[in-house]
Order: sequence, then C-alpha cells, then structure tokens
Amino acid sequence: MIRPKPAPARPDPVDNPEPEAESPPQEEDEPDTLSKATGWLRRSLNLGKKTDINPEPGSEAPQPGPPIEEEPTQVMSLFDIEEAERTAQQKPRTQRVPIRFVLKFAHGPQVTVGEMPGIIGVKPVSEDEPAEIQRIAVDDDTDTVAPEHLEFGVKNGVFWVKDLKTVNGTVVEEPGARPLQCIPYDTYSLVRGSTVTLGSLSFTLH
Repeated sequence: MIRPKPAPARPDPVDNPEPEAESPPQEEDEPDTLSKATGWLRRSLNLGKKTDINPEPGSEAPQPGPPIEEEPTQVMSLFDIEEAERTAQQKPRTQRVPIRFVLKFAHGPQVTVGEMPGIIGVKPVSEDEPAEIQRIAVDDDTDTVAPEHLEFGVKNGVFWVKDLKTVNGTVVEEPGARPLQCIPYDTYSLVRGSTVTLGSLSFTLH
C-alpha cells in the first residue's frame, strides 16, 4: 500500500502572524440632503401621513357630528338696507344745552332771551302777538326809540341785530372796536360784551 505524504506543517499563528486581508470598505449611502432639509417641513405639515383606508377590524371609525342647521337668509328690501346703513352711520345725539343771552339796559332793566327771534321798541306787548316772536317793550321819555326799532335773533349760537329803518338808527360797538352805524335791514353779528345803542337807550350783551 502506498502511504500518503504527510501534510506540510503550518506555521504557528502566534509566532508568525499573517496580516489579515482587509475587507473592501463598504460604500455608505450618501444622505439625501434635500430630504433632510425638507424633512421638518413634511413632518410639521404631516404630508407623509397616509389615511387609513382599510381600518383594522375592531377599531371604531369616527362618527360624523350632527349637521349644523343654517338659519334661512332673510329677504331685505332696498328700503331696509338703506335704513340699516343710515342707522349705522348715525352717531348718538347728545342733548344740547339751550343758549341764553342777557340784555342789560343802561337805565336798569335786564332781559334774558333765548334763540327765539324778537323785536325791541316802545310798542307795548299785545295778546295777539305771535308766539314765534319775543317782543321787548322799553320806556323812552325822549321819543328817540321807534315802536319797532330793533330786531334780534340767534344763528348758530351767535347773537345778531338788525335795524328796522328807524329815524335815529342803531349803533353797535364790539369790545376793542370802533362804533358802527347799522345799515337798515342788514344783519350784524355780535359777541358777548358788545354794546347796542338805539336812540337814547343802550344795552350790553352778556
């Protein structure tokens, strides 16, 4: 019989260490830069969440709530629309305090008047006098004041006077200004503190 040749003796790995063959480096997957940059946006917007079309058996699907009843639209006419717009634009009115003036005559009497127009003269007040006119009767011993000498009134809170074409005329004098002879039937606005002279009588506006 032929004996097989003995196998060659291998060197001891401790005495003669052989360098291990380095495995080729594995290529790492390059990260998707765009996916990472937009990942937070997709997560915040929940774009990646899919709707579970086929829910698991046993899970209860959300039940829709009761339908919301809508109130029927009311038909409005053009007049109603205009009235609503006008009411919305209007501001609440404040109660206006009535304006008062005091006529202090140089010979003593004083008369309080409002916004109602009136007439000053020596003509006495009669019962048939219209309610829309306030008549002030004065006493004049010099006979220089006409029966209806001066008309007065208030416009936009300003007191005014008007000479009724009298013989002796009317003179107005505002504080710090020169006396002014009134032209008959012309209106003259005055400030408080002004002096009005009609004939031999005069009064100061307060």
